[in-house]
Amino acid sequence: MVLARICFLVFLGISFSTWPLGQSSWLKSCGNDRPVEITDGSFTRELSSEHTLPKLENATISSITLHQLNVFDTSLPEEDNALFRFANRAHVTTKPEVIKSILLFKENSLYNPQLLRESERLLRKQSYLYDARVFAEPDCDGNVAVTVVTRDLWTLLPDISFSRSGGENSSRIGFRESNLFGHGKRLSLTHIDDTDRSGYLFVYDDPNILSTRYQGRLEYSDNDDGERHYIGVDYPFFSTNTPYSYGGLNFADKRIEPLYENGETVSEFLQETELSQAYFGMASQQSNGWTRRLILGYRDEKHTFTRIKETTLPIAENRSLSYPYIQTQWFQDAFIKVKNFDSIYRTEDLNLGWNINTSIGYSDDSISDDDSRWILNAVVSKAHFSSEQSLTRFLFSIDGNWNVDTGEAENLITQLNLEYYLNTHDLQSWYAQLNITHGKHLTADKQLTLGGETGLRGYPARYLQGERRIVVNLEKRYYWEYDLLQLFKVGGAAYFDIGRVDGKALFLENSKFYKNVGFGLRMAPSRANSGLVLHLDLAAPINKPDKVDSVQWHFTVKNRF
Repeated sequence: MVLARICFLVFLGISFSTWPLGQSSWLKSCGNDRPVEITDGSFTRELSSEHTLPKLENATISSITLHQLNVFDTSLPEEDNALFRFANRAHVTTKPEVIKSILLFKENSLYNPQLLRESERLLRKQSYLYDARVFAEPDCDGNVAVTVVTRDLWTLLPDISFSRSGGENSSRIGFRESNLFGHGKRLSLTHIDDTDRSGYLFVYDDPNILSTRYQGRLEYSDNDDGERHYIGVDYPFFSTNTPYSYGGLNFADKRIEPLYENGETVSEFLQETELSQAYFGMASQQSNGWTRRLILGYRDEKHTFTRIKETTLPIAENRSLSYPYIQTQWFQDAFIKVKNFDSIYRTEDLNLGWNINTSIGYSDDSISDDDSRWILNAVVSKAHFSSEQSLTRFLFSIDGNWNVDTGEAENLITQLNLEYYLNTHDLQSWYAQLNITHGKHLTADKQLTLGGETGLRGYPARYLQGERRIVVNLEKRYYWEYDLLQLFKVGGAAYFDIGRVDGKALFLENSKFYKNVGFGLRMAPSRANSGLVLHLDLAAPINKPDKVDSVQWHFTVKNRF
């Protein structure tokens, strides 16, 4: 998506380089002991050939040494040029105290290999770091010396983009900084113009307030159809060992919402949303890597709908919910390091364990001044190696309300998502995805749509709408060992999509299957935009309906391949 952004990255020289982990000189040995060897970071797709942390009991961490690598590795001939050297000098490296504030261990604390592995994952989650490794080596006193290696990303970027997805145009212009003065703070100011609205968005995001575990986010948007604000502060479950969590937020949004049929806007209405929430949670460690969390909270939300001159269809009734809720989470820690799953040649942390998250609340009419409702939500996900060459991931979710006064469900949406990966070669794989979504008693502000934005890439965005949707995507994926101008790792995909929606529609019900074929280019930047993948797709519908273009082209930015 983001054609102008790509051009800027090329101009600025924000590129890929080899991740230099073979420098065992970073670790010291005692006497004639053989030094610990560090692998070169060459991973298979399924499992990483990672280093082994020593198994020691009652050992203490005697020292923590940071090795912070700059954006470019000018020791490599292909990156030793004036532009890249200037970029390194201009870049503000992440402050050491920021790196240390993320670690789950300190000097003179008890050595625990699990905390080192989880700290490595937490570092890789940071948007200003491309990769991270945590090494440990016994010292001469029987304790452990820890070395933390990170590589910074270039974080000050113009947010300039143009995209056309599913026949619709959108653009952005502004800037964003995801490591403000090296302190890990995120700041952005952007003008957004798309088919639904135009306006300005300001965001300040602090993942470690004053180098603590507290997180905060401030957001304000001023659009031509309304405005939005968000403010939230919380102490999250930042680790599997975090014993408690708490926080609160306040959110308000005023906007004009469209309704679609055959890719066209057929009605609009004004929607105002107000939301406040506070919670407190506790966690306990179970056997076999399981963590159990219990969260108690209170939530107050109001949805108001108003007719405007563009309103041509009935609008939803106002809703008010005010309720306490209880949430439970069962989380299994079974992480491995992989590559070429959701990104391209980047270390990815894949959890093979279960993640079960459920919540239930009750909004009484005496408090909410509306119908009494049960509020239900559940999400279950799991990844599993079905063979040495194949992996399956699934996610099941259910979300909605039960109206006690009417005795029926409201806005109940159930979803099943299955993904299958088959590795035929180190540089190639097959990918299949099945998504089934079912809506029951959806109010007028809710639509299940089918089009370019939901996986049917040969059709305009929101081309069809209904109550039940099924989409199947089949892809042959390629991961090329090629650095585009030392800027991007490059991949590609050829694909076939098929899908349909049925059930109650705004006008005519349509249960026909729609199909398309296409191919696309994938580019994953390593010097900025951590974890993102740029998609350039061309797709053609099969048995093209009237008023649908013969070719749909998409520029999009996603966090997955």
